[in-house]
Amino acid sequence: MNRLLLTLFLMLTAAFGLEAQNSCFPLSGDIPFKAGEKIKMGMYYKWGAVNTEVATGELSLSESALNGKSVFKTTLTAETAPFFSVFYDMHEHFDTWFQKDAVKPLKYYRNTKQGDYRAFNNYIYDWSRRVIHADINYGGRGQQVLDIPIHDCVCDITSILYLIRTMDFEAVKEGQKIPISFAIDDTVFDILLTYRGRETVKVKRMGKVRCQKFACSVVSGALFDGKTDMLIWFSDDKNHLPVGFMAPLKIGSAQGWLKQAQDLKYPFDAREK
Repeated sequence: MNRLLLTLFLMLTAAFGLEAQNSCFPLSGDIPFKAGEKIKMGMYYKWGAVNTEVATGELSLSESALNGKSVFKTTLTAETAPFFSVFYDMHEHFDTWFQKDAVKPLKYYRNTKQGDYRAFNNYIYDWSRRVIHADINYGGRGQQVLDIPIHDCVCDITSILYLIRTMDFEAVKEGQKIPISFAIDDTVFDILLTYRGRETVKVKRMGKVRCQKFACSVVSGALFDGKTDMLIWFSDDKNHLPVGFMAPLKIGSAQGWLKQAQDLKYPFDAREK
């Protein structure tokens, strides 16, 4: 169950893989975050009366240097709650370095431990050649060094939330579908995101939060029936914070909700009083 919830949390971030330099989506012209920002989310499994927090994810942003240039570095960590780690030990660590002005990913690192499963990714983005120079090892396949072809709208898991937050939400029409792409391991995935308009949601410990709502299709398989979209919410204020996600499973549903946000660029005024 813990691995399932982590997978869904990553789907939340992966649901927004857009590169912001060209016309992948309409831009607001504002960078709604700053170095020092920290976001914490709780991940839950819900089935009938059962609604249990099984993991926590943390996302932070700092200033760094890469190839002599000042850049942003974002770090995503996720791990099981102490009680559940007795049954299934899971630790995830992701880093991405990206340009400050274009919010463009330059380097990406992944180190995953989920029970007996291991995954390692080290990406260097070569935008002049439209490839990712990748050093990867996942699922017991052994080390691979390869070039992954990409287009201008491909990103990775840790930069995605910051990229989507630069979207001009006012320019997106309800029902509009946006093609999106993200890279992980040795593959680039392409999916569709649909804007569903504004909605106020009730968040544990935070009360009612005004949000912008999106839907993302999921692929039919062992976990999903492929008939119902995953829903995702971002705060309807200048921060565009990730507030929550809800994904239907064949049995129950997986959810993730904002628990804490610190050192934001703008006041968090999406909460209703």
